[in-house]
Amino acid sequence: MSDKNNFEKNLGELERVVKALEDTNISLDDMIALFEKGVGLTRECTSALDAAEQKITVLMKNRETGKIEEQDFSPSAE
Repeated sequence: MSDKNNFEKNLGELERVVKALEDTNISLDDMIALFEKGVGLTRECTSALDAAEQKITVLMKNRETGKIEEQDFSPSAE
């Protein structure tokens, strides 16, 4: 399974867990089990997003040379 499909599967499952936790008719034990599952899914999704962010590069124009250069992605890059 590709990383994208795995991420989307985990995200969909996390959404189902959240919806189930919003149900007031489930036992405390079930709520705890769902919460633990949600924490695990959140960690997996976060790891996938972190890995994707590391792969991203941005092409930026060097102000001194005028050439387009590949640079590492930085969330604060403008």
